Amino acid sequence: MKLNNTSEKPLYFQLKQVLKEDILRGKYKPGEKLPPESEICKAYGVSRITSRRAITDLVQEGILYSMQGKGTFVKELKEKRELISVGGFSELTTASGKQPSSQILSSQIIKAPEDLSEKFRIAMGDPVLKLHRLLFVEEKLPFIIETSFFPLNHFPDLEKYIGAPSTYQILKEKYGVEFSRSQKTLEVVSASEYEANLFQCDLGFPLFSIEKLTYDRQSRPIHFSQSLYMTNRVVFNIDVDNDI
Repeated sequence: MKLNNTSEKPLYFQLKQVLKEDILRGKYKPGEKLPPESEICKAYGVSRITSRRAITDLVQEGILYSMQGKGTFVKELKEKRELISVGGFSELTTASGKQPSSQILSSQIIKAPEDLSEKFRIAMGDPVLKLHRLLFVEEKLPFIIETSFFPLNHFPDLEKYIGAPSTYQILKEKYGVEFSRSQKTLEVVSASEYEANLFQCDLGFPLFSIEKLTYDRQSRPIHFSQSLYMTNRVVFNIDVDNDI
């Protein structure tokens, strides 16, 4: 599609509007990389300067985002998560009408170090299942890098049942767990080389880091997790009920 050289509207503005329409029509889908600048220039009959100005404006408007050395991509709509929710990843994802999945990176039984023995109220050296996973929404790029810990004194042989995305469902069905509350701590950290490779993002990209300690109905701490999210892919909601 060639742009109108006789229009009063600048070519970069016309190109910006056309690219917006192409994104809305699904020509360029969320998370998809735009064609190289040379192809955009050829397709729309514009110069590199015009193409660069239009794309820069769309990045500033939050419609596109650029990754150094990788190109320019259509920004995905952010996933919404309730920061104060007790539910697990699979339950929250399914409730939003989307399909969760996971990839286990490692699963091992470790001896509880001092920090985990304090969190779980168990003796140092007691067996703990450490589960390191990638969690996905609709099988796209990894949504969460998660490391979880479960005290095996409460859940003997739990490692044999791990595989499905929902560990919480396993705890409910196999061990009769009823979840009551969780404590969460949120901060922003920078992606390490390892995390950048998993997320396919730049080294140092800002990530949300959430530590969560979950309790059952008997007030036993039964699950501790450390989760990392790309800040451009999630927004956290907090629902506060004021009874005063």
